[in-house]
Amino acid sequence: MIREKRIWLSIKYFLYTLILLILYAMQTTSGILEIGGIRPIWVLPFAMTLAMCEGVLAGAVFGALSGLLCDMGTQALFGFNGFLMLCGCVAISLLSIFLIKINWKSALLLGSGLAAARALLEFFFFYLIWGYEDIYQVFFYSVCPMFVYTAALTPLFLLLVRHLKETCDSQWRE
Repeated sequence: MIREKRIWLSIKYFLYTLILLILYAMQTTSGILEIGGIRPIWVLPFAMTLAMCEGVLAGAVFGALSGLLCDMGTQALFGFNGFLMLCGCVAISLLSIFLIKINWKSALLLGSGLAAARALLEFFFFYLIWGYEDIYQVFFYSVCPMFVYTAALTPLFLLLVRHLKETCDSQWRE
């Protein structure tokens, strides 16, 4: 029983890691599901929904990993997204354990909150404090559409993570 549980847990986390790497490849490849030149941050809603369903440790690990992958794909200071995603995923995991019910509405709300926090902090630190001209254009034509596109993907990833979790967990419980 314990050996079978270890095998299915290993398979489950291997699949999560593989999906995260595939989503990172989709995120960094231009032209894949791009709307008007705007690409979503694919790894953010996946890590957030994984934190909702799997618990604090898995949420922290996959949140930090997804944030570091985002740092490698952008020109941001390395660790900025990693730290932000780590803190966000741990907070979301604790909220889902102790306070909220896990459904598509809460996933959309929490995913929107995390995507908004990331977008606003990135806009502030990388554009606003440097005093560029016509900064509102960057905000309205780049940051806001990316935030909306990323937040809209969150319920879809909740379905994916729930299905994987239920499938793998049911295999070792039977």
